[in-house]
Amino acid sequence: MDIDKGLYSRKQQILIAGAKLFHKKGFKGTTLQAIAQEIGIEGPSLYNHIKSKNEILSTLLLSNAQEFYDRMLEIKSTSETALQKLERLISLHIELTLKNPNAMALMLNEWVHLDAEDKTKYVNLRDSYDNDFQGILAQSIAEGDVADLEIDLMRFMMLSSLRSLYAWCAKYKNFNRVELEVTVKSVILNGILKK
Repeated sequence: MDIDKGLYSRKQQILIAGAKLFHKKGFKGTTLQAIAQEIGIEGPSLYNHIKSKNEILSTLLLSNAQEFYDRMLEIKSTSETALQKLERLISLHIELTLKNPNAMALMLNEWVHLDAEDKTKYVNLRDSYDNDFQGILAQSIAEGDVADLEIDLMRFMMLSSLRSLYAWCAKYKNFNRVELEVTVKSVILNGILKK
């Protein structure tokens, strides 16, 4: 994601640059000076907007995890079938991946660098989401739409694919979002639908 300075506040620019560099060089390999250079300001000017490199990582990860959690609650509360909820969750992953692929990439590994309190918040949000995802899978089995397979493995395989979608999007940039959603849903769901 390029940083259009006319569209984003300085703090948003810092977050976008931080996500990009943390993804490219890792959290430990990225300096605040490099983030400042990425957006074209002097290093000390960053402190007018953030306290530390950890604050950037925390903001990126916790805001993404919170959005997943909030949207899960919204999807869970609908009267849709469990299969329809699974389809909406796949769409959610695609939406958030396309919105900020660099920030999504950080969710897999860089969370280990969060301070203790933020790490606990992040893990709780992630685990709650995973448990709800598994609950919807169990419900879809009970409703007869999904095959009664090893549910922990199904959840793992589905979420692993969805959480690493950012890597595919980075490699294949010229895709149609609607076609991407149709294809991802087909690939992920066809393997678990009851025949």
